[in-house]
Amino acid sequence: MVVIADFVPQAPVPAEIIEEYRGRVPDELIDIWETYGYGTFGEGFLRVIDPKLYEAEVGDCIGKTQGDGIAIPIMATGLGDLITWEPSRSGATGILFRRGTTVGLGTLQSFLTLVRLDGAEELSDSLDWDIFPEAVAAHGELPYDESFIFVPLLSQGGVAEVENLHRRETIASIRVAVDLQGVIGH
Repeated sequence: MVVIADFVPQAPVPAEIIEEYRGRVPDELIDIWETYGYGTFGEGFLRVIDPKLYEAEVGDCIGKTQGDGIAIPIMATGLGDLITWEPSRSGATGILFRRGTTVGLGTLQSFLTLVRLDGAEELSDSLDWDIFPEAVAAHGELPYDESFIFVPLLSQGGVAEVENLHRRETIASIRVAVDLQGVIGH
């Protein structure tokens, strides 16, 4: 069983979603869905999301071009990033729209273990989260479906400073980033 001490539940995961994705996502994610549901952890930075909703809304923004082309959205971050499960790699990938890059996160089990053991240090190393706690201190905690987004986007001349982070709906912010910057192929 996956243990996430700081999980804040948002909603239960419907049984039909669990069954639809069983065998397509790692067992650890199914365990999280069944035990905790949708919600946040990692000091509010990581959000366990509805993959079906994200596939419908931003599936064309994922940019999976290598391997079998399958990348299932499983988490979002408080900075408008997306974490996907890529079965051909048996690994998770962070799509950092704010940086225009991707990062391999290893297996979901190893990523979750590192976050549990190293917390902020792991989030900093793997997902470049360092400005997030500063943003929370300056702007308050985020609702589940929102992220802090640089305005203007860094790729559009924005500066990576807390005062340039604004609350935006996560799904809409991913779409805007891809519309302005293009898909991040990986």
